Amino acid sequence: SFPYDPILAHRPSYARSLPIQILLLGITLTLTCVLIIHLIFTAQYHWPLAPVNYVLQMSAVTTLLISCIASMHVILSSTIEQSLQWPYMLDYIAVDIPPLTDNTDWEMGELAAWLLMNATTSGLIQITHIQFLTLLFPSSLERRLIFSLLGPLAIVSSIMHVLRIHDNANLVKIASAIQNICNATLSLLFTGSLFLWGCLVNRRDAWRTDGGTAAFGVGALTLALVSTSLTFLYIPRRDQYTWMPSLMWAVILWQSFLG
Repeated sequence: SFPYDPILAHRPSYARSLPIQILLLGITLTLTCVLIIHLIFTAQYHWPLAPVNYVLQMSAVTTLLISCIASMHVILSSTIEQSLQWPYMLDYIAVDIPPLTDNTDWEMGELAAWLLMNATTSGLIQITHIQFLTLLFPSSLERRLIFSLLGPLAIVSSIMHVLRIHDNANLVKIASAIQNICNATLSLLFTGSLFLWGCLVNRRDAWRTDGGTAAFGVGALTLALVSTSLTFLYIPRRDQYTWMPSLMWAVILWQSFLG
């Protein structure tokens, strides 16, 4: 006999469990709903200041909300099916939302629509953040530099979502790696730009205490550090957690809103 259960050595980490998946997706859904409420009630101030940014933020947060609701529907539908079969209980492992391991239960059209939804959500969120940086650095040279450096990374990251429709495991791994690297690079550049603007370029106006400007600045910089840490921690992980991308997207949207 073994002094321990040898089967437990092969148990997936708790981060890949169903309770954690539902918990983190619920947190992301809550963050998204609260952000939509904030955008609605601050429209009278936000729209006159930056109408394009407001439209982009509302579009991005709406697509993220649709993505979270769709993910929750898939998870809960899967758990209902599990509870109707022997042994009439739920699995420990999180529901495998595509495009991860097993897509055999998904039609090609459904899988393509799901991947397109993820690509659209990712693209809108990254474009929103890029456009926000052009508000901080408004000169034509700075705008061109921002679009030329960050735009291609955002496009490539979105395209990698669609490439996962292939059955080739190596291609899916390469697409996932490229996407994670692009997201980490974008997050690092976003954070560096915010710190550069707030600490060097426009330090006097950025840290004014009237109107809560300094408090919003601290919040934006804190979330920038959080999102950068999440993206860099996610790159070397062998396990690609289904709840991580949506959580990172929510953090980026809140970062843009506070900024």
